[in-house]
Amino acid sequence: MTETIAWNLAFRCGNGVGKAPGRTADAAIPNQPPSGWTGSLGPGVRWEQWPRSLNTGLPMMHVLTIWLPGDFQRRGPQFPGIAIFAGEGQFADDSKSPIPSAESTDPFLRDLAATEDHPGLLRRRDVIDGEFAILWLTDDELAAGPTAPRPDLRAEGEHADESEGTNAWDIVEPTIDIWLIPRVDPNAGKAPVELWGDEVGPGGYVNPSTGGRSLAGWAEPLFALSHLGGTAFPVQAMPEGLTPWYLELEEISGLNFGGGGNAQIDLESDAFDWACG
Repeated sequence: MTETIAWNLAFRCGNGVGKAPGRTADAAIPNQPPSGWTGSLGPGVRWEQWPRSLNTGLPMMHVLTIWLPGDFQRRGPQFPGIAIFAGEGQFADDSKSPIPSAESTDPFLRDLAATEDHPGLLRRRDVIDGEFAILWLTDDELAAGPTAPRPDLRAEGEHADESEGTNAWDIVEPTIDIWLIPRVDPNAGKAPVELWGDEVGPGGYVNPSTGGRSLAGWAEPLFALSHLGGTAFPVQAMPEGLTPWYLELEEISGLNFGGGGNAQIDLESDAFDWACG
């Protein structure tokens, strides 16, 4: 039986890789090709299928695209990777939502009328009504590489984003390579659960905390890293419904989880949650 591996996301930082874009490199560039990228350029999906905010109609901000290891391809090998997008924030006013129109003289409204859901689209809305989207991607969509969103179609002063959220036209982040690096983690292949003290969870999940706010020695090098599977470090309570096949994301590429927060996105159960620091 093949051993399940958890994976750290390592980001290009100059001539090496680090735990987040813009940080000091702490390891050399891996020998293998990158596993994906972060930044404003999205995957190779048709523009009509780029996720849009349901309230503002604006194209959502691309966060990252990655090829997934085989164990994490929970929609089957025909969808070997995912892209994550973030959209409008908690202050969107749905009474001002634009009305798509293929006959409009406004190019933004015509473009909005042509949109359609990507076949692999999953939408998520958080507790403060911020929008997120996950796209399950085909080989061709991944292989197309970083793809720019369509140039901004808004006339000056029109369709402004007043939601305090993000979108693909107003937020510009550099494209940065991502590698998946095996993570030495006793909880690889195990579903994260909330534990106290010396408890061991069902399936043998081990508590990374020694009590209070202290981490066990093995857990310290795993903390505050974006990763696939293994030990979860939610900033507040452990989200319900996590399986071994989840992505934990720190605040990268324009993401805002309340400052110092992180998110958990499960690729099997579709559970999603984030909390601020």
